[in-house]
Amino acid sequence: MAPDSTLMAAPVTAKAETFNVGAPIRLFQTRIVGGGIAIDEGRQYDVARDGRFLINTVVDDTASSTITLIQNWRPPQK
Repeated sequence: MAPDSTLMAAPVTAKAETFNVGAPIRLFQTRIVGGGIAIDEGRQYDVARDGRFLINTVVDDTASSTITLIQNWRPPQK
């Protein structure tokens, strides 16, 4: 996470006892709660194995948002 709340990624390679990290690249600008760098807020995002992101974002005070929570849902078995 960059100081301006931009989500970043860096290529990583590991071979035997060698661990290398490449130069970070910008992914996208976020509106993460606490800017994504507030230690007392904890991490406000996660990345799924398929590369999708789940991000806790700041909501405008003037906006009204509805949250739908589906519990105990299981996808159809194939």
